[in-house]
Amino acid sequence: MYKFIRLFLILVLVGNLFFLFFFKPKSVPIAELKNFTVDELKKFDGTSDNLPIYMAYNSDVYDVSAGREFYKVGGPYHDLAGKDSTSDLNIAGGGIIKVKYKIIGKLLP
Repeated sequence: MYKFIRLFLILVLVGNLFFLFFFKPKSVPIAELKNFTVDELKKFDGTSDNLPIYMAYNSDVYDVSAGREFYKVGGPYHDLAGKDSTSDLNIAGGGIIKVKYKIIGKLLP
């Protein structure tokens, strides 16, 4: 059983490294980054079809609208949308977010 868990963790690590090595994180120019408060970020949680979906990770705000099916209400990752998801993404998935989605702002403390 422990061998399976170790193999799984190694595969996750290798997969994240693969994405980080072959794909560069996307972002808008620094001058165009918008600052968000926690309260401002809440309205971009996927509950409105008319608004983009944003998520914060390590103080960067990402536009995850391209994955709307995953982040909308009822989607498997809806709980990550519209908030600072750093603690959840540090466990698994942070590397993929950094590669797959564009940074559009900064989360203010």
